[in-house]
Amino acid sequence: MLPVKSYIEHFVGIWRESSGSVPDFQRSYSSEEQIEREANFCRFQGKVKALQSKKTIRMLKEGDQGQSFFPVFRGFLEGVFDFEADQLEIILSDQFKNVSKDFFYRARKFGPELSPENIYQGIRNVWIMNGLQLMMGVPVEITPSVFAYSMIYPYSDNLLDDPAISGEEKLQFSRRFNSRLHGEKVTPQSHCESQLFRLVDLFEEQFPRHEFPKVYESLYAIQQGQTRSLELIKGNGLEGAAVREICFEKGGASVLADGYLVAGRLTSEQERALFGYGIYLQLLDDIQDAKEDSDSHTKTLFSCLSGSPALDSQVNCTIRFGRRVMEELRCFRGADMEVMLHLMNRSVETMIIESVGLNPQCYSEEYLQNLEQYSPLRFEFVRQKRSQSGSQRFALFRKYFKQVPVDVA
Repeated sequence: MLPVKSYIEHFVGIWRESSGSVPDFQRSYSSEEQIEREANFCRFQGKVKALQSKKTIRMLKEGDQGQSFFPVFRGFLEGVFDFEADQLEIILSDQFKNVSKDFFYRARKFGPELSPENIYQGIRNVWIMNGLQLMMGVPVEITPSVFAYSMIYPYSDNLLDDPAISGEEKLQFSRRFNSRLHGEKVTPQSHCESQLFRLVDLFEEQFPRHEFPKVYESLYAIQQGQTRSLELIKGNGLEGAAVREICFEKGGASVLADGYLVAGRLTSEQERALFGYGIYLQLLDDIQDAKEDSDSHTKTLFSCLSGSPALDSQVNCTIRFGRRVMEELRCFRGADMEVMLHLMNRSVETMIIESVGLNPQCYSEEYLQNLEQYSPLRFEFVRQKRSQSGSQRFALFRKYFKQVPVDVA
């Protein structure tokens, strides 16, 4: 089995060594620079709205296929978030654009009942796996396993989050799904289960169990991590060290599985590096959801500190931890690794800073003022835009695919 416990211990050591003081950032912004970027943001919104005219929709159906959108989007990334030219070459490369569209069409065909929100939930994992493909030097594409793993989240989360389904029913589902992951033949009890079992079929087609045993060990590790994470709900008297271990296991196992479903085989060094990257992304999610988790009495490293000055240093610790994690990813030898690592970490740090700005009640005034200078947008502006359209990233996704003709395959 995978040495998950050993990986957790390794990264707990790095976490403990990570200082809680405010880290240095590559770029700070004056108020004037932030106001200029906010104006660029508003101009971008206006251009996207113009692209949704009936004339533009007709043009798209005649073959534009997003060519009008991406130059505008490039200007947005440059003029608002200051992404550099070599980073934009990755973000806006044809291979990345094509896999996003490919996933959208496949998802809509596989599960026509899924909403755009559901598909967006899956495509975020596609982007992580595409980044791993680039780091591993393999083609950036939607393989059967990339598609299947990214679709599992919308289906399983929808079922587990459905208040109309009892706890006992959810437990029975979890047992049946675990049996199917272990290769057993299981009769699905609902349409959702049937779809999930079809996705497991895709894993087995690409990675036969007898040839790629660690692919399935990584899937079992996820199941174990998710099962243990149920202990975080309502607190259950867990102390900080136990909460940290569960969060690390859940996040690390998730991206480790991403890696195995991309490559089929990994070295032990690559295993550990991906496990750490998964922890970093889990910490990001927990920072973003700190208030919601606190309100629902779900324990994470951040929810139990909401509104406490200790949360300021916990976020700083996460940023420093993430920088150490990124260094371990240098064991991969894909093209443009330096650019890729810089892009990945900058994107995560930008989202962390944004999350702090969106939840001012959780942090000290001094910390908010300190961190705001590293945001390209003023926190008040970020909160205003979020209140207007919910998730800005989902809004962009929805606006782009709203233009795409329904009959394209």
